[in-house]
Amino acid sequence: MVLGLDIFHIYKYPVETVIKTHLSKYPTPKEKFVECIKTVEEKIDSVSGVEYRKKLATCTNVVPKFLRRLGLMNVPAIYLEEESWYYRRERTAKLCSRMLTWADLAQITEESEFKPSPDNPNWTEFRMRGTIAVTGVGPFGAILEYYAQLFLRGGGKKSTDYGRTTTREI
Repeated sequence: MVLGLDIFHIYKYPVETVIKTHLSKYPTPKEKFVECIKTVEEKIDSVSGVEYRKKLATCTNVVPKFLRRLGLMNVPAIYLEEESWYYRRERTAKLCSRMLTWADLAQITEESEFKPSPDNPNWTEFRMRGTIAVTGVGPFGAILEYYAQLFLRGGGKKSTDYGRTTTREI
């Protein structure tokens, strides 16, 4: 089964401020589960001006202890990959994230978009779409999907809350 999650939020701040906040939000003491972020690739297209970044995140394993009793869930950390494209001229950005740790068991992806609001060009529309698909573990997959969905939903809420708080501080 494939589960989905959609989050939509309007920030009452310009898109440049919101994008800058989201692209530089980690590491921060406000997010205790993100242990480390490493930029593995960064480039700017000389013609289009598009800024591309690829980052790897090391996160605390938040899988409940009763599920960690299964050997495959008992790992010291969870690894995520994030790619971002900032189209500065168009005032938009796209982020794509995926979980690397259990890629052979589950596909957990997230896509986020930032663009000026059509109602007010000084505001920013944020849309996040996440998908979860667990395969190869039979009926146990439904339990894993449930916890993965909680993780994804919590991450989306934290992301919008962090963006709201931090853009106020800028």
